Amino acid sequence: MSATALDLWGVTISKETADQIIEKAKQWALLHGVQMKPQHDHHSTCHCEYAPITLFPSPLPVPVLQEAKSLQKHYNLLMHRVANDPEFLCQCLKNVIKVDEFTKMLYDIYKETGGEKSTQKVSLGLFRNDYMMDVKDSCCTIKILPASLNLKQIEFNTIASSFAGLSSAMWNVHRYTMKQAGIKCSCDQLPENKPAHGLAVGFVKAWECYGNPDAVILFIVQSVERNSVDQRWLERFVHEINHNIHVVYSTLLNASEHCKLTKWNTLMLDGKEVAVIYYRDGYMPNHYPTNKEKDVRLLMEKSCAIKCPNVGLQLAGCKKVQQELAVPGVLEKFIKDIDVCDCIRKTFAGQYSLDRNEEGDRNVEMALAQPKKFVLKPQREGGGNNVYGEDIREFLSGIRDSEERNAYILMERIFPWPQKNYLLKEGKEPILRDVISELGIYGVYLGTAEEEFYNAEAGHVLRTKSTEDDEGGIVAGFATMDSPLLVYPPKLSS
Repeated sequence: MSATALDLWGVTISKETADQIIEKAKQWALLHGVQMKPQHDHHSTCHCEYAPITLFPSPLPVPVLQEAKSLQKHYNLLMHRVANDPEFLCQCLKNVIKVDEFTKMLYDIYKETGGEKSTQKVSLGLFRNDYMMDVKDSCCTIKILPASLNLKQIEFNTIASSFAGLSSAMWNVHRYTMKQAGIKCSCDQLPENKPAHGLAVGFVKAWECYGNPDAVILFIVQSVERNSVDQRWLERFVHEINHNIHVVYSTLLNASEHCKLTKWNTLMLDGKEVAVIYYRDGYMPNHYPTNKEKDVRLLMEKSCAIKCPNVGLQLAGCKKVQQELAVPGVLEKFIKDIDVCDCIRKTFAGQYSLDRNEEGDRNVEMALAQPKKFVLKPQREGGGNNVYGEDIREFLSGIRDSEERNAYILMERIFPWPQKNYLLKEGKEPILRDVISELGIYGVYLGTAEEEFYNAEAGHVLRTKSTEDDEGGIVAGFATMDSPLLVYPPKLSS
């Protein structure tokens, strides 16, 4: 087989055939709403291009997807309980906030508005739990399905969990490309997947819980947003479920000028009462360039609108919390079922504190000795923030004697199952590449600290990137939208 031909399940696809399918795939993606704003023209209101996608779906063993989905409701409850435990959040973040001004800003808002001080006891979580399939030193190719893939959690997203919209059409794109390639593929192998609908159910239930049929759902968005189509998918399904619900959009800056609280702590935006606030902004330091953005975030947290997420739930998504949950015995504080704790813990990668103490000192030395085995993570969302490989040695050497290292955690590096695929990106030559994938499971949780109103697993997303790239952000230009082709692993010989 030539270097440019792809052998998929007994079908050899030449470069010429692949080129023909590629052009059709781009049109099919546009037709079905797998779209983004252009990389260098985010301001355009109408101009969209196909989102970065893989040409074909990536094989995923059925038990791996089943395991990830079966755990999601337990993870939803876990993170909701973490967000409602002020003592645990304080313990986790007490050293981080000494050196991380952004986390401190959020924590200060939490101290002023969280827990018993909260005006709104109900919170909505729209989550995405990200995993990779670890094979470490196993030898496998696209033609050899590993007998065992270890599902390992990368991170748990509690704010702005994106790509539920674009994922809601990728299965359709890939059913088409597989047919064009002449590859047999059943609907069960590429099942319908509509996480945007699942998240929209969460919005509708929160809106109903608020109790005012005239109130709106407010999407807090960035003024320049490449991924705005993904947000519109969510509004679409809210409208399909209940066309009486009005969704409005605002930036933090605009909200600072047009929002106010009534004496009953009702949030009003241009005369409209707000039932639910959904943040697709506010998760990075540069999202708060002035005090206006910080002040309106505090104002909204003080309101009786249902936040998605509230600031406690946003803090629960910090990497330091992820590391602390991996400490033996901690999960049992939040989940009483020991079997569930064991199943969750099995998905944890190695997590190591870098706090300025004896344990942290040992972990720093461990990372300096073998940096390629780890990833260095700050308390940030949005991609592009981690430190990898030999860069860890240089970075840690510079802060090893500084309190600054409290702002980071060290995580075992995952080595996923490598495959081959074409990555399609606007303006770039589609080349057959070695790729790896990251599986995300969406979840919805609505409730108070004491009572659960709704808890559901809401679908999945698969994102795929070149093995040459460490980072995996789609908006940042690294990863592509994908979908899992469900296959059964080989049986082990007795």
